[in-house]
Order: sequence, then C-alpha cells, then structure tokens
Amino acid sequence: MIVPKKSLIAIVLSVIITTLFLVYFARVAIVKNFSNDELALYDVKITCLDFHFTTDLELAISHLCLQTPQADINIENMAITFSLAAEQKIQRIDIASITVKGTADLLTLFKSSPKKNNPERLTEQLNTYLTQLEQLKLPFNIQVAALSYSPFSPENSSTINSSNATKKAPYTGQLSVSENTLGFSLKDLQHSVLLSVDLSTNPHKKAPLALKISGQLTPLKQFLFAHKLPLAPAIVKSLGSLNTSGEFYSLLNYQAGQLTLDWQLKDFSLAAAQGIEASGPFELLGTLNLHSKINLNTANLSTSNLRKKTSKKEDKAFKSPAELEVEFQHNNSLQLQYSQPHLIDYLNNNALSPLLITLLKDNPVEQLTFQPKGKLTFNLNDQQLSLSGIAIKAESAQQVHQLNLDNMAFNLKHYLNVDPSRNNNSVTEDPAKESPLLAKLNFKLDSPLLVSSINNFTYASVIVKLQGSISQNHAQTIINLDENSSFISNKIAMSTNQKTTNKKLFSIKQLTTKVQGSVEIHHPIQQQTAMQGQNPVQVNNKAQIQDKRAINLNVKVQSQAEKLRVGKMIAVKKLALSSTVAGNLNNIEINATATADNVALGNLTISGAVDKPNIALTAEALQLTDLLALNLELPTKIALVEGTLSYSVKGQVTDLTDFEKTALAISIAMKSVSGEVNGIWLQELNWQQNLQFLAGKLTTLHDVSKDQKENLTIALIDIPTPVSKLSVNTALSYEKDFTISATKIKGDILGGSFAIPNIQWPLEHGHSVDVQLTSIDLEQVLALDKKQGIVVTGNISGQLPISYDGEKYTMGKGELHNVTNGLIQVMNNPAVAELKANNSQLKLAFDALQNLHYHQLSSDISMADDGYMLLKTVIKGRNPDIDNDVNLNLNLSYDLLGLLESMSITEQFEERIIKGLQKNKE
Repeated sequence: MIVPKKSLIAIVLSVIITTLFLVYFARVAIVKNFSNDELALYDVKITCLDFHFTTDLELAISHLCLQTPQADINIENMAITFSLAAEQKIQRIDIASITVKGTADLLTLFKSSPKKNNPERLTEQLNTYLTQLEQLKLPFNIQVAALSYSPFSPENSSTINSSNATKKAPYTGQLSVSENTLGFSLKDLQHSVLLSVDLSTNPHKKAPLALKISGQLTPLKQFLFAHKLPLAPAIVKSLGSLNTSGEFYSLLNYQAGQLTLDWQLKDFSLAAAQGIEASGPFELLGTLNLHSKINLNTANLSTSNLRKKTSKKEDKAFKSPAELEVEFQHNNSLQLQYSQPHLIDYLNNNALSPLLITLLKDNPVEQLTFQPKGKLTFNLNDQQLSLSGIAIKAESAQQVHQLNLDNMAFNLKHYLNVDPSRNNNSVTEDPAKESPLLAKLNFKLDSPLLVSSINNFTYASVIVKLQGSISQNHAQTIINLDENSSFISNKIAMSTNQKTTNKKLFSIKQLTTKVQGSVEIHHPIQQQTAMQGQNPVQVNNKAQIQDKRAINLNVKVQSQAEKLRVGKMIAVKKLALSSTVAGNLNNIEINATATADNVALGNLTISGAVDKPNIALTAEALQLTDLLALNLELPTKIALVEGTLSYSVKGQVTDLTDFEKTALAISIAMKSVSGEVNGIWLQELNWQQNLQFLAGKLTTLHDVSKDQKENLTIALIDIPTPVSKLSVNTALSYEKDFTISATKIKGDILGGSFAIPNIQWPLEHGHSVDVQLTSIDLEQVLALDKKQGIVVTGNISGQLPISYDGEKYTMGKGELHNVTNGLIQVMNNPAVAELKANNSQLKLAFDALQNLHYHQLSSDISMADDGYMLLKTVIKGRNPDIDNDVNLNLNLSYDLLGLLESMSITEQFEERIIKGLQKNKE
C-alpha cells in the first residue's frame, strides 16, 4: 500500500508531538529516575527540578537543586541548546547563575593516607595527567554568567532555599567553555580576583595544552582559611598568623612530554607580627620571575622498552634524564627581615656553639636578601639539583655581609635519604676511588666581622674575604681556598691600661693574613659487608679507625703586619710570616718563615699530633748588622761591623690547656761579633748558651763533661784599661727576675791576667768575689792615675776578696806581692817635696824611694764601706845612690772610687759599685 508523502509527514509530526506531550507531563518523574541513577555514582542527589522545552526545542531548566555530602548546589535558568543534525547533540549550555553553599568541610575530600611515591613514579603520574589533559576535548560550550560560593560554616549550614537565595555570597565568579577554552575566575566581596584560570586545548597549535593561572595572595589565603584545612591544628594556627600579600601569574604549556612554565610573583609579602612559636616577628618580601621547562618523556618508558620501541637516534634522545630546568629572569629577589634577639634565643636553646652565638651577637643582622641567578636544574629520576648561583646579602645599619654561591650541585637522594637501602650497600675497601659526587659549590664571602674577644687589641672589624669551592662525596669533603682569601685587621694595639699612664706596648696599623690551599675531611665509613668473616678483634680495630673523622690540610698562609711598633724600641714597616700547613690532626707539619723589612728573623716548625705537637723555632747565622739596620731603639747604642746570631727553641707540648708544662730547650749562639757597644769596642765576641724553660722558669743546662769550655769569649775589650782574651762560663736563670752567674772568669789586663772563680749578678747579701791577679805590670797600673815624678816598675800577683752585704762592699785579707824585682823612683813631685820639708822622718823615707831597687813588695789590703782601701805595705830593697838597704813599712789609703772611674769599667757594673760606695761616703 502506498501512502502519500504528505500523509507520512503528518503521521511523523503527530507522533513527535504526542511523544513530547507525554514527556512534558511526565518529565519530572522520567528525569528524576534517570538522573538519580546516574548521579548516584557520584553521591549526588536532585532535590528540585523545573524545566521545559522552548519553541526552538531548547531545554530550559529554570531551577535545579543538587545535594552532595559537601555542598548544596542551586542552578538557575539553565538553557541547553541541541543540534540534532550534528554528531554531538548538545551544542551549548547557558546558565544564568550557580549558587554553591558548603554543608561540610570541602577540603576533607583531599585527605588521604600518606603514600611514599618515589620521584620516578611522581614524574610518570604527572606526565600521564598532562597527557590526558592535553587530549581533553570539550564537547560543547558552557557559559555561566554568575557563580556564587559560600564556604561551610557551622553557624550557617541550612540548605539553599528561597529565603536565603538572595543573601550575598562571599565569593562570586564566572565560568566559560568555548571552543576548547575554559575560563574561570573567582572574586571576593571587595571584587579582588583571588583566582583566574584559563585552560586551552588545541592539537593544532604549537602548544596543544596551555594553562594560565593568576591571582592575589591576600584574598586567596582568606579563601583557603575559610575552609577547614586538612592540616594539624598547630600548623593551621601558625599559617593563620601570617599576613600574605602579592600577585602571581603563571603560564603552563605542554606538548608531547615537554612542559614549560612561566611564573611571576610581584610585590610579595609574608609577615608575622607576633612570629611563629619562638621565631619572633619576621617579614619576607620580594619578586620572582621564573621560566622553567621539563622533559617528562623518559619517565614513561623503561630501559628495556626503549631498546625495543625506539631507534638508535630516538633511544639516545630518550635516554636524556627527565630534568626540570628553571631560568631566573630579571628582578629575582627575596628579602627576609627578622628579630635578632629571638634568633639568638632559638640558637641558645638548640645548643649552638657559644663562639658562634657570640659572633652573631657581635654582628646583629636586620635583614637577609636572596637573589638567585642563572638556571636551576633538577633531575627528577636521580634527584640531582644544580643552581647557577645565588647571592646572599646580610645587612645592618653599620655592616653589609655578602656571600655568593655559584655552580652548585647536590644529590638530594642522599641528603633526603629517599632511597635508604642504597646506604646499606657494602662499601669497597677504598671508597674514595669510585665515590659519586654528592655536592659541590663555589663560594665568595666578603664580610666585615666585629669580634668582641679581641676588643683588648682592636675595636675595628675583621674583614673576612674567602673565595674557593666545596665538594663532597661519600668518602670526604674537600674545601679549597683560592689565593684571594684573606683576613684583614686594622688598628691593633695593646696598652698598659695603668691608672696614671696608658702607654702602648705594641701597635700594628694593619694585619693581613692570606690563605690558600685545601682542607680534606674524611668521613667515617662502616664496612659491615667487607668485614664479614674476619677476626672479631680485627673488625673492632678497623671499625674504630674508620669511625674517626680525619682532617687533612694542605694550606699556605701569608701574614703581613704593617707599621709594627713595640713600645719605643722597635718600629718595623713590614713584618711578614710565610707558612705552610700540611698533614692531618694526627701528623701535622707546619713550616713558617718570618722576616722584618725583608730581613730574615727565623723559622718555625710544628710537627706531630695536634694535641701533642713538637715545636721548633730556629734561626741560623742571622747577620747582626742586618738586624741592627732595622729601626730599633735599644737602651744601649750598638754599632756592629760583623757577627751572626743563631738560636733554637724546641720542645713538645704535652698539654695545650697548660702550656707552661711544656719543657722548652733553648739555644743561643753569637759568633764573631765585633763592633762598638756604648762606645766600647768589642772584638771577636763568641757566646753559646743552652737553656731550658719549664713552668715559667728559665734555667741553664750545664755541661757536666770534664773538658767543659768557656761559653763566652771576647778577644778584646778596648777600654782605657784594655781587657783581652776574656773567657767566661755563664749561666742564666729567670723566675720573676733575671739572674746571671759566671764562673771561670779570666782574661789579660795591665800586662798580666786576672781570674775570678765565680760571680753572680745581681749581687746578694753574703756574696763574695775573689779576684785573683797574676803578674800585673805596676807601671801600667800607675799609668791609670799618673803622678808627676813617680815611677814604679815590676810585676805583682795576689788576690782581692770582695764581700757584699746587700748594700755595701768591703774587702778583708787581701794581699799583693811582687813576682819580679822592680824599681821605685819618687822625684820632683811637688806633694812629696812639701812633705819632706815639713817632716824630717818622711824626708828620709822619700829620699830612700828616689831610686829604690826592690826585691820585696807586699801589701795586706782591706777596704772599709766608705770605698777607701788601706794598704799595709812592706818594701825591701836597696838604693844604690845611698848604698844602703831599705826596709819600709807604709800604711797607704787609696780612693777606690777614683780608681774605678779612671779604669772606665763597663757602665752597668761601674754604676752599681760606685752607687754603693757613694752611699757609704755620705
């Protein structure tokens, strides 16, 4: 049967109209039954629904209420436009408004049990999510004109209804989906945009996935804290006390495993007026501009899969590690302002070294500035982190400290212990041979530091300039210091600080110490696997050795003091000390050489264990003329023409905390010294002395051998009474005061010689000196106090015992006698002529002395404390002029003070004796 075309059309339209009519009247029941079955999968229920079809066959939903465990959702005036001819039936959805009111804690959805995901797994998941997002194709356009959201609060938890629908929500926004582009924005009541998101997926563009996110931190923080954060209450309280402000912007692009991100943070501020716990108030300010990229391809394929599925060229590309690269562009800076007293209290409570705490107190810092530069790369698989550099500046009102770190690289897997099983692997016998690098960096520090512990010497800052590198592996840490590393101190001085005077004992205008070299710190290593099967004693000994942290040094130190003054005695333009330090704490080797104005002063060597080192301070054949050419103001004028000085101080320190317990062997030698000392010519002086210093006491080490020789010899002392071939055995001691003792003193004088068995200086009560004279030429003695018309020849010997009672000098039982025959002639002397004229007996005696050839001349000598000597003299001989034997007994008084003045003995000895004699004369 053939039905006319018009009739067929009429039948179809009638069926459609009838169906729509039936559907319309049964719409609520049908939609509810269908929707509830579908939405039940998401725990969502429809509580109200009112819709109809328009004349354009659009589905118009005037009111839709959805209920979820966390929120009630009210959708008003939603229009769904269909396109029956297209494959995708829904063309677009337009919504006038969506109101969301929280009925429970929204963020509890994100609570989950902690899972330990390794970085490789996280990278793989990230790549999967981004790939799915890249392939997302939005089926139709959606436009939400108005979006309002009210977070859950216990005091306002009723469902949305007509009575509260007009209440203004704290957050409003918009949502649009148009041609694979999603736009979302959210504002607070002050119309501040707290979050704006734009997502674009277009496979035909260079970047199929583009995501833009921007917002303001202050309203965003308020939005987050309007919800119950899934964090511990203490953390929530701490975060809530922070004031945050600033704007952020980010642009993410993704294509086939390649992820790029541009991120900007402007006018950032994070402040805590009351601080967090014990931190004290602080504020973090700054601006960041970052460009980052990462290749996530390698995370999805194992090594075996790469070999099977890729070509050689592709395999090489995929084997490059999954790496995050961040480029710091212009204006990257973070500034931290904090409370110094609170920081000190925190460090005190955490048992930081008192020395470091004192250093921080001496140098208070008000703010820290961090400026990253260059690139930061992070290997997501191996956890390798590298950074081109970061500049750290610590500032206060008076000082600026600058630290630059460059070329940094860290193995975070080691430091964060991501894979603890790796640390349990057996260690080779020599782990340093194949030990991977854990960290490295270059550093440059410029810091003026105030050090209160040296305030007795200087109040100026110590300028610290350190430049070098640090590297670390499992076996050791190496610190290298470049030649530009130095410590500089200015205006150094030490004063007497007495009440009446404040004299400088010494001063240095500038002290510079340059350091160059390396410090190796070897880490203790446990070799459990390698030790298995060994003798337990051997294992224990080896473990003890490995547990010790060894430090190896290889350092050069150059110290230079400019304009050094020691009282009024020494003024040196430049004192230099050049040192090398090598070895470890168990066997150190330090060698140092000192010069003053380019004149060598000596060498210092320290060797052995640091806790018990051997020390040696030595100098060999230093030219005394060079030393005296320095700007020295000596108490005595010295002008030498030749001579050398050698010395050594050696010992082993047994207790570093009590250096006085260290026994020091001291040796001093002066050879071939000639020149003037206080106007007196000394020729060929040689002196050798061996001493010991222990417990603050200096003593002489005596030579106990039988052939002991004199340690001090002088070829000539050129004074009015010259002394030649002087030899002495000297001994020095010091304990509060210096004491000098001399034995076997002998020398040639006045044509003969003298000898003193022993003498001590300073003289003490009860001390006596026995002066022995041998073959003294009387003619030379008489020349000391020459009188007109008096001639005496011959040689005498004897001894003069001199005693000292602490103040006065006396002499008793001294005697002199002739050892050769001689002549006495007293003629044409005015004083004698006057005596002869006034006394007839004296005339006979002096007449006999006019030409007396004596064969005996002896005298008993004594001296009172007034300095006058009494000589009881016996003279026997013959005067050929009167042809008669002569026998005279004379008592003569002689002024010893005048004699000493005429002899011009050494100044200090002379002054001491003359002072004693003059005191008794008065």
